[in-house]
Amino acid sequence: MTPGTGNRRCRKGEDLLIMLHIHFGAGRLGLGLVVPAFQSPTTESVVLNRAVSSANATGTTALGPERRNALLRDNPDRTYRLRILDGSGARYEIVAYAGFHTYGSGDVELLTRRIAGASTAKARGVVVTASVLKPENYAAVLACLNALATMREAGEPVGPLFLVACENTVSAQDVLHGPALPGQASAAALRQVIPVAALVDRICVGLEEDASGPHPTVAVQVEPYASLKLAQEPGTEILPDLCAGSAVGFSRHLEVEKQIKGWLLNGTHWLIALRAFQASGGDRDMKLNEFIATSAEQRRHAAAVMDEMREGVALLLRRDPAYADFVRDVDVDGYLAGAAAAILGRFVATEDPISRILARFQAPEPGDPSTLEAFSRRFAGRINEPFDAYEAQNGTLPPAASRSLLSLLHLVETGTFIDAPAG
Repeated sequence: MTPGTGNRRCRKGEDLLIMLHIHFGAGRLGLGLVVPAFQSPTTESVVLNRAVSSANATGTTALGPERRNALLRDNPDRTYRLRILDGSGARYEIVAYAGFHTYGSGDVELLTRRIAGASTAKARGVVVTASVLKPENYAAVLACLNALATMREAGEPVGPLFLVACENTVSAQDVLHGPALPGQASAAALRQVIPVAALVDRICVGLEEDASGPHPTVAVQVEPYASLKLAQEPGTEILPDLCAGSAVGFSRHLEVEKQIKGWLLNGTHWLIALRAFQASGGDRDMKLNEFIATSAEQRRHAAAVMDEMREGVALLLRRDPAYADFVRDVDVDGYLAGAAAAILGRFVATEDPISRILARFQAPEPGDPSTLEAFSRRFAGRINEPFDAYEAQNGTLPPAASRSLLSLLHLVETGTFIDAPAG
C-alpha cells in the first residue's frame, strides 16, 4: 500500500470524483488499515471513536485510548504515521485525515449532521466504515447512517450511502438486518444504505506515541502487506469510481476469498503460534517471527503447517459445490500457492508478539469456561474444514498441524494461558 496525498478537495475546474469517508474505530485495524486504504486525493476521511473505550479483546497497546484520542483530536496537521515493520526499523508512511471526533451515548446523529453539513464531498457519495469488533458496538454506526439517510431523503445534497463492516466475523448485512441491534436501523436507512461485504487483511501490531515531528501524534506498528477488498456486485457499481486513487480493491468472489483467508491466514497463524507458545514455556513476551527463526526445525514446522493447510483448502474448494464459481474462474493451485508463500513470509518478517496473536486465549474464571469455549469455537471455525478435507483424502490428520492441537491440550492442562504467568 502506498500512502495517499492527503484529503485534498478538488480544485476548481477539475472533474474528479470526491467522497466523504466516515470511519468508526481508532484502534489498530482502523488506523493501521482502513483509513490508510481509503487515502486518495479525492477522499475526505473523518475518524470517530468512543470517548470512553471499553477493554480491547485483542490485547492492550503501548498507547492508552485517552491519550490516543487526544493526539488525533489536537494534532493541527491532521496526520498520523504508520511504522512499517519490515526490519528496517525506520520506514514510515504518513496518513492524513480531515477530522477526528469522539462520541458518547446519544450524540452521534447531531455529530453526523455537523460533519456532513461542513462537507462538500458528501454530494458524490458517503462510505461509512467501522472496525468496532462486535455487532452490538454498531449502534453508533447505525445512528450515523440514520442521520445521513434522513438528510438524503429530505433532499439535502447527500450522495449514495454505503456501509462497510471491516471485521472478520461481522458483515454490513448483519449490522443492518441481523438480530444484534433490532429496530435500530431506521426505515430511511434500510431504504438508502447499501451494505458492502469486505475483506480486511493486515497484521497491525500496536499503537504508540510519536514525537519525532513538529507535533506529537499516533504511530501504528504495521506489517508491510495490506489489503482491503470490497465486493463487486449489483448496487456497488459506483464504488470503484468513488475509491479511484485509493488502495481499496474489488473482487467478484470476495466471500470465498474471505473464507480462504480465515483458513490459510488466521487458522495457520494460530496453529503455529500455539505450538510456539508451548515450546517457549508460555513466554508472553516472545515475538513469533523471532521464535520461528531460532532453528531450522521451527522453520520447517511453520512451513509444513502452511503446506498442510493449503492442501486441505485446495481439496475443500474443489469438492464443495459452493465454491464452483471460484474454481471455474480462478487458478486454485496458483492462487493458494501465492497466498501461502506471501502469508508465511509475513509470519517470518513481522514483529508480531504472541500476546497479540493469542490475545483471546485467556484463562477461564473459576466455574466459568466461557472464554476458553469462545476461543475453541473460533479456532475450530478456522481449521476444521481443511482438516476434514485433508483427512478424507489422506486417511490421516495433517501431522504437523495436529501437533498444534496437542500443544493446545497441553497448554490448557497446565493452565498456561496468555494472561497467566508462565509456569
